[in-house]
Amino acid sequence: MNKAAAPAGFRFGPFEVDLVEGVLRRRGTEVPIQDLPLRLLAVLAERSPSLVARDELRRALWPPDTHLDADASLNTAVARVREALGDEPGDPRFVVTVPRRGYKLAVPAEPLAARRPAPLPRTAVAAGAVLLILAAVAFAVRQGALRPTSATVPGVSESRSVAHEHLLIGRHHADRRSRDGLEKAIASFQSAVALEPDNAAAYSGLAGAYALLGIYDYWRPREAFGPAETMARRALELDPGSGEARLAMALAAAVGHWDWQTAASQLDLAMELAPNSAEVWYWRGAFLSAQGRHEEAVADTQRALALDPASPVFNAALAWRLFEARRGEDAVAQSHRATELAPGYYDAWDNLKWIQLTLGNEAEAVEAWTRADEIDYGGGEGVLEVYRARGLGGLHRESIRNQTERWEKGAYQSPYDVVLEYAALREVEAALVWLERSFGERETDLISLAVDPRLDPLRGEPRFATILAEIGIAPDRGSASLEPRRPSSLPVSRE
Repeated sequence: MNKAAAPAGFRFGPFEVDLVEGVLRRRGTEVPIQDLPLRLLAVLAERSPSLVARDELRRALWPPDTHLDADASLNTAVARVREALGDEPGDPRFVVTVPRRGYKLAVPAEPLAARRPAPLPRTAVAAGAVLLILAAVAFAVRQGALRPTSATVPGVSESRSVAHEHLLIGRHHADRRSRDGLEKAIASFQSAVALEPDNAAAYSGLAGAYALLGIYDYWRPREAFGPAETMARRALELDPGSGEARLAMALAAAVGHWDWQTAASQLDLAMELAPNSAEVWYWRGAFLSAQGRHEEAVADTQRALALDPASPVFNAALAWRLFEARRGEDAVAQSHRATELAPGYYDAWDNLKWIQLTLGNEAEAVEAWTRADEIDYGGGEGVLEVYRARGLGGLHRESIRNQTERWEKGAYQSPYDVVLEYAALREVEAALVWLERSFGERETDLISLAVDPRLDPLRGEPRFATILAEIGIAPDRGSASLEPRRPSSLPVSRE
């Protein structure tokens, strides 16, 4: 008896998943979506409206020998699906989460009949054959039937080429440093891993993207640095000479565990393996600044900038290193260079706001604050309205109100941001309460606790000194020690 032909896709609501062309459409218009989230959606559609367990989804999306953080990987892929469908996680119409079990498509999906492709012109036959080989290889890899090695079958070089394309796209998205960009980067790196499970660069990319989600407070640090460390370890298993993976391990050690000795050794290895990596120089500058070694920190950040002079990230970082070194006017001048280079880069304006506030330049601070809000929220009129009505103190209190509301509603809000607002108002007790919450979240900002000029009103407080000591920063020297103050807490393996 002949088996029924596999469906060409699925239709549900206004959407159509076309598995032949590999696209998602909404009422005939193509919707941007990456390969891996599209395949996840196809699995949910095929089983709709039944529940699909998380383990089953993982097996369907990645080969069995793929080493990924299952929870983080699936959460990211589901987020990209919901984005494509316009679904709200808190009130989903299509993709429903069943806590601790899995996901389901809440509406029934209709299979699309298999269709015979139109005859190809003779000139297209060769290219079509290559695509068929590539599709077969990709399908076999997804099913776990083979590993994409050069000795396996013809056409594997094309499979590696597609994996490399996903890798490059992931790096492009990651360079944006936005939440959207980093989550898209993760989806691209995961697609590369699905095609090529031994791709060390893709695992390194995943490690870096997860780490940045925590560093930029897009995700809770604990949720971001666990997957980052797992991905970095896998990358190092595949390629011990990966400077990128060594850097990710350094970040996980410093921020995830406050293990300064491991962070220093991994960073040294990263420097040896990738001496021309601007990212490595940038992070070494950040760590040196946290130790109070400001001249070296500025020099390292300048080296990163020399390697990538157009980078908005490194230009803004140099301004911040100068600020931490208490070189206020130099920091302002460099901030202006950063905003001129990338007028739409939020961090450059936010840095300038805090630098001007600390220097007491109120009008200039409000101007930068307005520009930052325009970028972050799409309009800075609210900043000017509050300032005209309630002054600078009113702006700080409005920020506190907005941030604490997000926290109380369960959305992740960086407690350190609230600390800064209270410190600016010289309300020490409230600032210390939120600093203790920041400590509980193990926020990345805490590594600069000893040198952040914005926290000067809190210095000398016993609770402040206690947190410095717990992190491993010696308050009497105002610097972070790279000698561990207790045995290393970095586990040998998470596999």
